[in-house]
Amino acid sequence: MKNIAIIAAAITGFAAMPAHAVTLVGTNGSTAVFAQSANGAQYNFESATTGNIGDPAGFLRTGGQMMIDSAQNVAANPFGAPAGNSYLYISTGGTSVIRSVAAGITGYQAVSFYIGSIDWGNTVDVLDLGGNLLRSFNGAQMTAPASPSGNQAFPLTNRLLTFTADAGELIGGVRFTSSVDSLEADNIKFTAAVPEPATWAMMLVGFGMVGATARYRRRKSNVAFA
Repeated sequence: MKNIAIIAAAITGFAAMPAHAVTLVGTNGSTAVFAQSANGAQYNFESATTGNIGDPAGFLRTGGQMMIDSAQNVAANPFGAPAGNSYLYISTGGTSVIRSVAAGITGYQAVSFYIGSIDWGNTVDVLDLGGNLLRSFNGAQMTAPASPSGNQAFPLTNRLLTFTADAGELIGGVRFTSSVDSLEADNIKFTAAVPEPATWAMMLVGFGMVGATARYRRRKSNVAFA
C-alpha cells in the first residue's frame, strides 16, 4: 500500500507540473550578434516602426517608446549596436505588446530579439495567437548563468534571445514589461511555423493522389473508340 501511495503521489506531482510550452536559447551579445539579429527582423525600429502607425504588415505594436542612442537614467543603446541605433524601451511600470494581426496566420514557431542591459525587473511573456500566456521569463532566466545586473557592456546581460514553441504550441506575440528603468529591445523577428513530419506526409500523400488522378484522366482521354 505504501508503494502504491508513493507512486500515486509521484503521478499527481508530475501531472501538476506545468508544461514548458516555450524554450529559450540565449546568445551572448556582441557587435556581430547584434548585426545578425537585424537580418530579417520585422521590427528594427529604424523607419516607419518608430510609431504605432506604420507597423510592418501583419503586426501591431502597443506601448513602449522609441529611443536613439542612450539617455542617462532613461535607456541605454544595447551593447554592440551602432551609434545612431533606434530601439524600443519600456520604462518603470510600462508594458509593450507586439502581436500578429494578419488574417489567416496560424501562428509562429519562434520569436527572437536582441535585449539590452537585462535587469531583475525585466520580464518577457510569450503569447499565443489569442493573446494568452504560453510562458513568462524573468531577468534571471534570460541571463542565466549570469546575474541580471543591468550591466550595459556585458555580453551576458545583452543577448540575442530566441523563444521556440514546443510541439503542439504556436506563438502569436510577445509582451515586454519592466518594474525598473528600463527594458531595451531591438530587431524583433517572428519565424514561421514549419509543418510537422506527419503533416508533410499527409501533404505528400495528397500531392500523390492529385498526380495519380491527373494521370488517370489523361489515359482515359486517350482511349480510342472504334
